[in-house]
Amino acid sequence: MRFTFLGTGAAEAIPDPFCRCRVCEIARRERGPHIRARSTALVNDDILIDLGPDILSSANQAGCYLGGLKALLLTHRHSDHWLPGNLYWRKPGFTPTSTELMTVYAPSDALADISDELAEGANFTWKAVTAGDTWRVGSYKITAIPATHGGGRLEALLYVIEEDGRRCLYATDTAPMQEAAWEILRTFGPMDLIALDATTGDQPGGDGHHGFEAFLKTQTRLIDKGVLVEGQTRLYAHHFSHNGHMTYDELAEAYGRYDVGVAYDGLVVDL
Repeated sequence: MRFTFLGTGAAEAIPDPFCRCRVCEIARRERGPHIRARSTALVNDDILIDLGPDILSSANQAGCYLGGLKALLLTHRHSDHWLPGNLYWRKPGFTPTSTELMTVYAPSDALADISDELAEGANFTWKAVTAGDTWRVGSYKITAIPATHGGGRLEALLYVIEEDGRRCLYATDTAPMQEAAWEILRTFGPMDLIALDATTGDQPGGDGHHGFEAFLKTQTRLIDKGVLVEGQTRLYAHHFSHNGHMTYDELAEAYGRYDVGVAYDGLVVDL
């Protein structure tokens, strides 16, 4: 299984083009891993997680072809993760070559944003999923896990993706998980990769994200539940905001002390 972090930033991206804070100014000057598009990830070349506003440029930067997607997994309805208009570019008038039939799996409130005009000719279908659901897409087994995000105003999901004995957990836009999530996660055993929300840097994460201290507490609980195992599981912090006050280098140093990788745009992890 190959896992590609196409984007690793929060809603404003880094740098926020309207901001002159220290983190944004360093990103403009240093470029490289300091630059973060809105978060999205690709599993092999046929499962995409989230379809945000930067997907076209992020895929091009990474050299990824998305016409072979079998499934799009949406975490939630927020616009930095779900810009349905991007599906419009799949239509033959814009993409004259053929694409795979793709299914969008998402909470029902997110699917409400798909119009008949958007769907016509774009070669995709859709299916509502909710926490606890498990389904198959080709050789993949996918399970939806409840996220702690949105304050009950929307449904937000995390995903476990399994293929050929490998499994990864994509957990973005979530505060420390509730017991319902842990009850599902503990049934899987060790993950090979975990991508865990670390949005707010040295600030508290509130009711929708992890800051550094909350991240470490979740890391400990992942170990206690047998989901994270030393020598097997690769743990990456991702989904960063400039409002967390930490540059890429500072994040790498802080998380590195706890054997945690810091994801950056274009990072490829082979499992």
